[in-house]
Amino acid sequence: MWCVISAGAGFYAGNIATLSFGALAINDVFAAIVTLLFYEIVSNLFYGAKRPSLKLWFANFFKIGMTASMIADAVKLGG
Repeated sequence: MWCVISAGAGFYAGNIATLSFGALAINDVFAAIVTLLFYEIVSNLFYGAKRPSLKLWFANFFKIGMTASMIADAVKLGG
């Protein structure tokens, strides 16, 4: 249940990031760099650990929610 809540929070955070930076068209490159760094760091820590901790599980599900949000926004803009 907590992993689903974490993914939902990531989806919400992804929507906030895409709407706020996309609507203003300010610092889009900076937002993309921060998002990519977060994604890569969490992926490296999660998949590099022998046995990921609970915090890493939550961070990974948050990352998955953000990714789902970015994909949903791309589909909305492309359709």
